[in-house]
Amino acid sequence: MSDHDFSKEFFAAYHAAVFEALGEDAPKMNAKIGALLANAWLKKLSALPSESAGFKKALEEWMSGPFKFADISELTFKDGGATLYVKGCDICQGNELLRNAGGKGYCPISQLVKSAMGKGLKKSVELKGSEKPGPVGECFLHYKID
Repeated sequence: MSDHDFSKEFFAAYHAAVFEALGEDAPKMNAKIGALLANAWLKKLSALPSESAGFKKALEEWMSGPFKFADISELTFKDGGATLYVKGCDICQGNELLRNAGGKGYCPISQLVKSAMGKGLKKSVELKGSEKPGPVGECFLHYKID
């Protein structure tokens, strides 16, 4: 790697350009990108976290370290579900560029977490939706786990 990080502006513009270039394939590719990112992360782990506390710890460490895409990424498990709280997300900034140009936003993180939880916890995981309560870059991603 080089000795510099990507700027938030660069990353937002790059994300927007990639998904705009994908055109009608963007929704399908969003899910695939998320699954590929999940697989790459899971392969790096010395052991697959198979219970919620271990999964939470491993994912949060990764998302606050080498895969930091937001200022805050916190995962909670409760009542047969899970919620990822994200604040200061760089991907959301790219989605805002897409929406401002009349397009739709795409979140591979939502699919990454879904795929990784399904494989790690060996359960069926469904993305139930998202809430966007604050400024661009803040959301809650809600999952049902069976």
